[in-house]
Amino acid sequence: MTMKHTLNFLMIIVIIASLSSCKKGSKGERSLLPNVTGSAGELVLILPKQLWTDSIGIKYKEILSQDFPYLPQPEPYFDLITLPPDAFTNIFKSHRNIIFNETSSEVKEPKFILKRDVWASPQTVLYVIGPNYSSIATFITKEKDKLIAIFEQAERDRIIQNAITYEERDITPVLNEKFNINLKIPKGYTIKKQSENFVWISHETPKISQGLIIYTFPYTEKNTFSSEYLLSKRNEFVNQIPGPTDGTYMITSTFYPPHFSAMMYRDRYFGILRGFWDVYKHPMGGPFISFSTLDEKRQTIINIEAYVYAPSGKKRNYLRQVEALVYSLELN
Repeated sequence: MTMKHTLNFLMIIVIIASLSSCKKGSKGERSLLPNVTGSAGELVLILPKQLWTDSIGIKYKEILSQDFPYLPQPEPYFDLITLPPDAFTNIFKSHRNIIFNETSSEVKEPKFILKRDVWASPQTVLYVIGPNYSSIATFITKEKDKLIAIFEQAERDRIIQNAITYEERDITPVLNEKFNINLKIPKGYTIKKQSENFVWISHETPKISQGLIIYTFPYTEKNTFSSEYLLSKRNEFVNQIPGPTDGTYMITSTFYPPHFSAMMYRDRYFGILRGFWDVYKHPMGGPFISFSTLDEKRQTIINIEAYVYAPSGKKRNYLRQVEALVYSLELN
């Protein structure tokens, strides 16, 4: 599968309400259900055992376990747990992400039926229904981007819910004043550096660093939403982020060129760059994803970048966490 196909899911909008601080339900309502179980990024697939190595089982694995884009070491989109229907006992009913496969002669065409908070909250349960398993295999191949996007959005919304619940409210007025935007930033993040049109926010632990870089510039170029232009602007701003020693600073890695894509989200166009960052004259780096959009009223480009530094471990969940915060963006 090409990188283009891997990133196509970004073009699909899955509309799910963001969650308020006292409401844990997937649609923002109060819920008395138990909290979901399972680790971030896990997905339980219910499928008869004899089909695990058949076309449908192979297709599910190809789609859901394909490499997450732009990580230095291979990691899958989802950690897949495959169970036969008779093994789906109460211990799995509270899992965060579940896919059921059902066949019925009364169903003419395969389809997705999405349900929330069936046994736990905030839970996403997807029923894939078709006349037979062969038709389901063909269907999920055709709708692979939507399949990924459904559970990407589910993971993202849980992160945003947590950010709302534990919001770092000292950061909000700074972003309002400088950029006329709102972002849900959880506790643990602090502003490390700021100037007139630039803010660097990060969450630091002894083992990892997760950060957001926010900057704006006037919308004057017709080719603004291109890889070349956005990269040139990125390098103008991120060199303000110092490295660990004198004379070192953040740059964009040229070893593996960033990938540009575009998406519509909440009726707003975003240009997206995925790539790797390095530190000039220092062996340090990691993945980043950058979102750029136009503030039509002020005729400025707002850029919000999420990055991760986790040299000793896996990075998918860390990047997914900080990337989700970008999706909480609201322009005032």
